[in-house]
Amino acid sequence: MAHAAGALVAVDNTTATPLGQRPLELGADVSVASDTKAVAGHSDVLFGHISVTDEALWTELQRQRTVSGAIPGPFETWMAHRGLGTLDVRLARQAENAAALVEKLRGHEGVSNVRWPGSPDDPSYAIASRQMRRFGGVFTFELASAELVTRFVEASRLVSAATSFGGLHSTADRRAHWGDPVPEGLIRFSAGLEDSHDLVHDVTAALDRALELPVQ
Repeated sequence: MAHAAGALVAVDNTTATPLGQRPLELGADVSVASDTKAVAGHSDVLFGHISVTDEALWTELQRQRTVSGAIPGPFETWMAHRGLGTLDVRLARQAENAAALVEKLRGHEGVSNVRWPGSPDDPSYAIASRQMRRFGGVFTFELASAELVTRFVEASRLVSAATSFGGLHSTADRRAHWGDPVPEGLIRFSAGLEDSHDLVHDVTAALDRALELPVQ
């Protein structure tokens, strides 16, 4: 539809990463990603990339980059390159942890609207499984209020509040805090590389404490 109207299609592929999804092969003109997240993977560098297949478009983008001077330094480039070496194994563990948490949270009292495209029960699974090569570690769920989100994060020993995602450590981000038009208690959770059993136990225990339920 966009091409029929004469528009270019750009896809933010940050969450999926190039290992999880290849937008250019699906018809997009531009694929962009914040490599600060999963690609670099260690939450210690600001980085990003743009990919295109059209040579004329690349020439224009390269010219704009040259004029603006927006190029990474050699040390930042080395840090992102270092992260690429473990991207495959990091994505695998993050997805494993996401799957374990999603399964547990779906039956937890006080938690609602758990969404992860890697779950066969998710409304997005049919489309996601066709266009994605693998699923990542980012999912969402809702608590009843912003106060409960704060109490949950404070009660957790392994999860920290952070806007970024895709790093080594699990993070929780209350998106309404940044003005997103979502419920006050919606959490974007990024599963890290912690031991799956430890992470599931920590998250469920923190939720029990936040909801003032008996800790299992």
